[in-house]
Amino acid sequence: MFKKVWHDWWIGIFILLIFIGIFSGRSLVIGFGVMGLLVAGISWVWNELSLRELNYKRIMSQNRIFKGESVSLTIELSNMKPIPLSRIDIDDDIPEDLEIAGTELLYSPNPKTMKMRHSTSLSWYEKVRWEYRLTGTKRGYFKLGPSSITSGDVFGLFDCFERRDSDDYVLVYPTVVSLPNIGLPELRPLGEVENGIRMFHDPSRPSGIRDYQDGDPMKTIDWKSTARSTTLKVRTFEPSSSHTVILIVAIETALRFWEGYSVANLERIITAASSIASYCADKGYSIGLFSNGTPILSDRPMDVPASSSVDQLMIILEVLATIRPLPMGSMTENLSTSSKTFPAGSTLVITAALMTDDFVGIITRLHHMGYKIVVLYVADDSCPLLPEGVLLYEIGSHFESMEQRGEFVSR
Repeated sequence: MFKKVWHDWWIGIFILLIFIGIFSGRSLVIGFGVMGLLVAGISWVWNELSLRELNYKRIMSQNRIFKGESVSLTIELSNMKPIPLSRIDIDDDIPEDLEIAGTELLYSPNPKTMKMRHSTSLSWYEKVRWEYRLTGTKRGYFKLGPSSITSGDVFGLFDCFERRDSDDYVLVYPTVVSLPNIGLPELRPLGEVENGIRMFHDPSRPSGIRDYQDGDPMKTIDWKSTARSTTLKVRTFEPSSSHTVILIVAIETALRFWEGYSVANLERIITAASSIASYCADKGYSIGLFSNGTPILSDRPMDVPASSSVDQLMIILEVLATIRPLPMGSMTENLSTSSKTFPAGSTLVITAALMTDDFVGIITRLHHMGYKIVVLYVADDSCPLLPEGVLLYEIGSHFESMEQRGEFVSR
């Protein structure tokens, strides 16, 4: 990492001068050689210490944003030792899909990155900061760094270099739009029954005691109250609502994997799923997610169990933000093996841009199993015929209009 003193040719010259001075009896030559070695020794020690106790960090106001949003980015460099640094050069790799206002990014040999450079000097125990605004232009998980730091001694004789990895990242959530903008009605887009969502008695919420009526379950009988009276008594409970929606995100956009994928259709799929997830969260539904895609931070198909927790929407959006463009197996195969884990009576919302005969077949089977199915078809062509009772929205034209207005990913 550091240059070694004894590998530099001019060190040998200073030593040679000392010997020449000794044998020739010239003290001036000896002094010059000794002075050179002393400067070299000081420079070497200075160089060895230059990157020690040098702290470099990035400070962001937050590291999760939606596409188009900005966060503050502060670069902080601190010299925590009593040795000044006359020169410091820092190259920081920044993903090309993040915009940084206030600096000019340079070319980087690393793929899909640009280089942000800072050059400065620091006295002892000095700290400097640079302030920027960082904007997410594309959904995804973007790692910041690594950073390359170069410094050296005050005389400029030596250089030292250090590469520092980091855990800093920015997660850009996918686009979430209102349902009418993608061609879905605001009122009952999933075809909910007119009287509202299904109700059931929640045993964790008792409300009182009443007389037994024909049809009351035996497990609700309150035997202590019955013993104190001459008639059967049953416990009553407050009703609780239940509506479970499983988002099925099929990311295939081409029949064969070697044909690549459609960027526009993939973003349409992700946006439709994200928008439905936001709608369901607002309604208080229990929502889950299943996909044949793989997120950046995982090597297996995505499966988020259904939940109505307050964090569930962010969990689903985070997974959708990091989805890779190529599928891990066909959705037909994945659904065949995993559909048995879906809660009974769930509404399955399928977002897709490609509908094969096999896919229609598995949809038919799920429909016969009693699942309510809603299909959001985002491609420009027409969706193949689906079983009667399956609710279909062909919303490709709505996405195309958004693309033409510059509100969405362009082809």
